[in-house]
Amino acid sequence: MPPSGFPARASLLLLVLPACWLTSAHALAKPGKEDVRAMKREGGADDSVGKPKKRDDAGDGRVTKPSPADAQARGLERLREKLDVPDDTEWALMTERMAKLDEIRRTLWTSAANVRGASPGADKSKRTAGSSGHPERDALRAAVSDNLPDAEIKSRLARAHEIHRQNEQRLAEAQANLRAILSIRQEAVAVMAGLLPP
Repeated sequence: MPPSGFPARASLLLLVLPACWLTSAHALAKPGKEDVRAMKREGGADDSVGKPKKRDDAGDGRVTKPSPADAQARGLERLREKLDVPDDTEWALMTERMAKLDEIRRTLWTSAANVRGASPGADKSKRTAGSSGHPERDALRAAVSDNLPDAEIKSRLARAHEIHRQNEQRLAEAQANLRAILSIRQEAVAVMAGLLPP
């Protein structure tokens, strides 16, 4: 009960304010698990603000990650836009030559990760333990770890040198083949994208 002499309007305000505070506090409270699930089913809750959600084909509302193939396709589409290639047959030829370049690069033994046994782009699940996916590398590693005679190590090292030289030559030819079908502007884009050396 308000004190005497208190205006009637103020006493009404004292009764209404606590109800408003409770309502606003309830509105600001964190939703429960059931509320969150309901919002996800309705498509209203998205943790990634501004990012499009990808739904699975079953239509049950679960958000799925894009596959590596989807990411590669988007990357190729962006590259096509940068290269300004509207013709599909021309683009097919370019992607064929770029795929050949990528295939040859996977066979090279040049990066620090490769020295430790990792092969870029190779499927790690198909490799056996201690295998790098390159027979000459595995043979050289075995020769060193098994303390084979220097003559054997020298022979395996020579084989590794020869295979690497052949792969470098194949890479240079594939780069020349790609350059042959590019305009000057497209070649500059390919250099900036890391497809070709400067």
